[in-house]
Amino acid sequence: MTFRRSFPLRLVLGLTAASAILASCAGEATPANDLQQLRTQIARGDAAAAELTIDRLVENKVERGSFSAFAGEATLLRGDLVEARKWLAEGDFDDRSAPLGYRLLAELEMREDNLDASAQALAKAREAAPDDPRVWVAIGRLRYRLGNHLAAIEAAGRAVELGPDDAEALRFRGQLARDIEGILPAVDWFASAIKSAGDVPDLRLEYAATLLDAGEFEEAQAILSQTDDPYLRAVALARTSKFFAAREALELTAKEDRETAAARLLSAIIDVELGNLESAAQTLDQLARQQPANRRVRDLLAYVLSRNGNQEELIFRFADEARGPHGSPWLRTLVGRAFEAQDNREEAAEFLDLAASDQSALSLIDGDDARAAGKGAFATRNSIRAALSAGNVDRAIQEARRFSEEYPQSVDAASLLGDALLMRSDPVEARKAYQRAAQMRRSWPLLLRMAAILDRSEAARLVAEYAAANPLNGEAAAMAADGYAAAGQWREAAASLDRAMENGMRDVPWVLAARSVAARELGEGDGVDQLDWAIEAYETQRMSQPAIAALLSALPEEDLQLRSELAAKLQALAGN
Repeated sequence: MTFRRSFPLRLVLGLTAASAILASCAGEATPANDLQQLRTQIARGDAAAAELTIDRLVENKVERGSFSAFAGEATLLRGDLVEARKWLAEGDFDDRSAPLGYRLLAELEMREDNLDASAQALAKAREAAPDDPRVWVAIGRLRYRLGNHLAAIEAAGRAVELGPDDAEALRFRGQLARDIEGILPAVDWFASAIKSAGDVPDLRLEYAATLLDAGEFEEAQAILSQTDDPYLRAVALARTSKFFAAREALELTAKEDRETAAARLLSAIIDVELGNLESAAQTLDQLARQQPANRRVRDLLAYVLSRNGNQEELIFRFADEARGPHGSPWLRTLVGRAFEAQDNREEAAEFLDLAASDQSALSLIDGDDARAAGKGAFATRNSIRAALSAGNVDRAIQEARRFSEEYPQSVDAASLLGDALLMRSDPVEARKAYQRAAQMRRSWPLLLRMAAILDRSEAARLVAEYAAANPLNGEAAAMAADGYAAAGQWREAAASLDRAMENGMRDVPWVLAARSVAARELGEGDGVDQLDWAIEAYETQRMSQPAIAALLSALPEEDLQLRSELAAKLQALAGN
């Protein structure tokens, strides 16, 4: 599941407090009226007014159990965990508010990483209200946090079953859909949640973020234009390539928000697009040192170093990593080009060959639910990964089986077992393990593995479904195009390749070469488009066999000398 940065509520204390005082003077301040007013204030996110109402309830000596759950909710709303514990920890709730009170206590315990205590609170909430969809949402969130993904999905389904119009149940199901089914199905769930909830600001913002990830920029922009949060406006403007305006919006963001990793990455991307490469490199270098496992930051830093002509630093920092199992095709290409710029053809050929024969489908899947399950599970996961990296397959399989038995609902456990079985050349059992993992989280690396052990037509269907559900995944779109081409569906293949290039694959030679072939099959530009795409593929990487083959196919028959040179080069690279 993807968790996004959250922002504190902007509370205009004086004005809100005055409004609450005037409201209280408008009619008789009875306990029943105050309780109703408190619930209304919390519903609209007015924590300051709620605090005044709570003070009045205390002053009037109203029975604590009738409002302690609501008081806890109000203090959580303003982020005061210490005060919230005073209201919630004793479990002093009346029958009507007990489900809410125990659910909020569980949330408080989870925020403070007291997961066992959170589970105990939810057991009491479930006992008090077994058919409350919000209780089941909370149960699902805790299960997900613990790495029990299948159980979390079951809880989400139960919540939607009990509350088909409950906004929080629909929202949680949408969050899970991002992991399991893809971005577009998640959009539908969030749209249903919005329809049920009405104008709930944080839900609308999460809906807008999902729309951005789905490529629905105009609809997302319409929502974000109504927010006063400059950071979110900056994100939306950057997604629509309005980088000057995005920079201006980001500068208006509060200092503490600008210093988050997400905001700094956004700032670096804006700098790259505006040509401020030194500034981008400095920001990305800091992020890379703080987040050494973040491959997106690593690859972007390598790209900036390449753009800025810092070939020596690029080679020094990234050559070993690019050569290893976690080197992406893009990183390998950048390192190869850096060696080319230094006229070191032999080293360049090694990295460009690695990039052309991408092995990313066989690199280890990253996971995070083992960390959530505790230090022991995290250590076990790392031990299995180390055994796989060292080629100790038997040990890896033994440990992975034990890990999978101990954590049967863990994505990490199922994925690592599949990896170990695949390395032992047991595709049947590996497929079973991967399918179990995919029921919990269908990530792109996992899908690549599944595709690698399926027959061509089934793999093509799987990739096409993923690409359709995740329209901004350029790599998925490119691979889907390969399936369409194999089936002779050239119009679909061309559209998929165009989408891939719009989403980061324009510098990948085989994608450009494939676009050249699609242009030929569709008769685009009377052969001119085919040649243009082929030339671009070849200029991108002159050692790429698909690029050479595409150019050889696109050149006029009378261009005998160049065709002969390309044919010889292709034959040499193929080892014939």
